[in-house]
Amino acid sequence: MKRITPLSTFIMKMLLLLAAAACLLAACGDARQPADPGLDKLLNVSGAAPGEAGVHKTVLRLWSFHQAKEFEFWQSLAQQYEKLHPNVEIKVEYVSSDDYFTSNRLLASFASGQGPDIFFVSSPMIKRLADVHMLLPLTDYFTPEMKNDFYPSALSSVTLYNNIYAIPIETELLGLFYNKQMFQRHQLPPPATWDDMMAAAKELKTPKVSGLTIETFSGVYQNYSWLPFLWQTGADLLSEDGKSSGLAGGKGAAMYTFFRSMVDQGLINMQPSRPATDIGILAAGETAMQVSGTWNIRMLETEYAEQPIGVVPLPTPPGAKPLTIAGGWKIAVNSRSEHTDEAVKFIMWAFAGDTAIPLKWCSDVKFAYSPRKSVMEAGANYYRRGLRSVFTDDIYGTERMEPQFPESLNRIFSQSLQSLLYSNASGEQIARWADENIADFLSKIQK
Repeated sequence: MKRITPLSTFIMKMLLLLAAAACLLAACGDARQPADPGLDKLLNVSGAAPGEAGVHKTVLRLWSFHQAKEFEFWQSLAQQYEKLHPNVEIKVEYVSSDDYFTSNRLLASFASGQGPDIFFVSSPMIKRLADVHMLLPLTDYFTPEMKNDFYPSALSSVTLYNNIYAIPIETELLGLFYNKQMFQRHQLPPPATWDDMMAAAKELKTPKVSGLTIETFSGVYQNYSWLPFLWQTGADLLSEDGKSSGLAGGKGAAMYTFFRSMVDQGLINMQPSRPATDIGILAAGETAMQVSGTWNIRMLETEYAEQPIGVVPLPTPPGAKPLTIAGGWKIAVNSRSEHTDEAVKFIMWAFAGDTAIPLKWCSDVKFAYSPRKSVMEAGANYYRRGLRSVFTDDIYGTERMEPQFPESLNRIFSQSLQSLLYSNASGEQIARWADENIADFLSKIQK
């Protein structure tokens, strides 16, 4: 017999041990060894749970400036969609309203390639973003049935260059909110005219209470708040054909002159304690009247339910018909997103499909009118509760859609309002300045 060397003996023992280990593993297949993190990372790069290894998820970022219940709605909607589409993750990221409305953060994020996949736009923002190709056209995703379900004015507000660039999710209207207790104490009727509004502001103003709160901070919301008062005089920033200034010949001077008088008399709340979009200014007794919108109704029904607050249509100058402005946010897709198809599928599912989601947004989460006929019909019972009935019966139907003016025109109007609020120029001088600057702008683009 051949003699076995010590090295051969060692190798033989090792082979026997390995064979035994293999048998043990085969017999006890359910037994698990301590995990090796490095190995797990290599084998399960997605970090998915056992059974989901290798699943790739498309991550969509949605930027929202909404707060409280409204922000929770978007989070809940994202979770609902993720359950239906396990391969999609939607991250709802909060961006402060100051950053969203008044800074260039949105544009800067797009320029740097770090912009969100999904975000919200107003009508004035659509032209600005479409002109730099940041909005994905959605026209091909709208079926004829979908288009027919949206009110023509709502679709028009998101249409530019024959393309639909966003989905309207709400229609918000402005009204004049007022403290009923203050008015009753002084035996004043709710204001119907500009003169009524000025008289009430004079009567109710005290060292601690302002007569009227309307946006004084330059930006998109300021233009939105003041435009209907300009329209009520028969003026506009552009003529009907869009080729000349709508302030030519002294048009609009009446608006600047009237509010110049209110500013001079100290009747305007120049330094509100919180953003002018917040009805808490009125609810806290800081002002007697506040120009604000339907979005505050939910707060008045819940947090401020005990406060004596009423609402009427925006007061008008003598002989003018009631007129307000219709705005509201629209949801859009970043054209530079790496996941445009998935982003479009999400927003179409949420606000162009079944009525349940848009109805919840417009009737429960907040109060606004839906831009869709089917949703309005489904929510008919929601529109005549409390203060909602004033908007529905007296204000809805008197609106003009927020316009898609070029950014240069928006800036001219904003600068004219800042002059109205903070300079010594007369109303006629301000109107003339705005008219000349609009005419100058048009002459340059028409060359």
